[in-house]
Amino acid sequence: MINNMRKESFERAKKVKLIIMDVDGTLTDGGIYIGENGELFKSFHCRDGFGITLAKRAEIEIAFITGRVSKHLLVRAQELNINPEAILQGHLDKREAYIEIKNKFNLADDEIAYIGDDILDLPIMVQVGFTGTVANAVTEVKTRTCVVSDFNGGEGAVREIIEFILKAKNLWNGIVAEYLNPEIKQPKEPFYLAANKSNLSTPPTPVRQPIQKTQPVQPTRTAPQPTTPPLKQTPLQAAKPVAARDETAEKLEQMGKKFNLKF
Repeated sequence: MINNMRKESFERAKKVKLIIMDVDGTLTDGGIYIGENGELFKSFHCRDGFGITLAKRAEIEIAFITGRVSKHLLVRAQELNINPEAILQGHLDKREAYIEIKNKFNLADDEIAYIGDDILDLPIMVQVGFTGTVANAVTEVKTRTCVVSDFNGGEGAVREIIEFILKAKNLWNGIVAEYLNPEIKQPKEPFYLAANKSNLSTPPTPVRQPIQKTQPVQPTRTAPQPTTPPLKQTPLQAAKPVAARDETAEKLEQMGKKFNLKF
């Protein structure tokens, strides 16, 4: 895997902070698939994608420079959360694109790695600090690179070269140890969900007011009201029986009143 002409490859890889790579023939198998309606297709390898993810987790930036223009690359780069400004397409002469990316990240040549497969990549490969290529690259590239992968382009070569860089930076064992940990960790929330949550209106948390100490209420003193003495209750007198009058006497009395007679 390591080119015998470049024994210092490990030392060069330690300084890498940015990896620039070609696309066709490096990140893909180099094939161009054309549908019956003229649409183009590209084939990407999931192992290369995971290698790029591991590099980003290790705070190594990723950029692409390619001679062709493809919307499929933009879709793949979005899946891998790569900055669209670090994707330069349609550059057959890659030197100006390289200067643009180097200035964008404000890095020196020896802090940049480049992975390519053809002579179009040589102008950059002779400038950067670390280089890598695929197993089926052209001879002119293989003899001028630090690391030659055991895999062809689009078949995991990018992943193998990234793994070499992570090992040189003494980061690989720590990455593997994370996946050997049997404990389940709570996954981090995706950034798009976190952004959506921040826009949701949530009711404010009620503020707990301190309990105010109240003074005991003093009873109001009022002037004593004069009291009315209770009425004396006298025992009821028994009613005197009324003697029943004789009916005959009453009749005689009425007749006497009529005729003015007394009986």
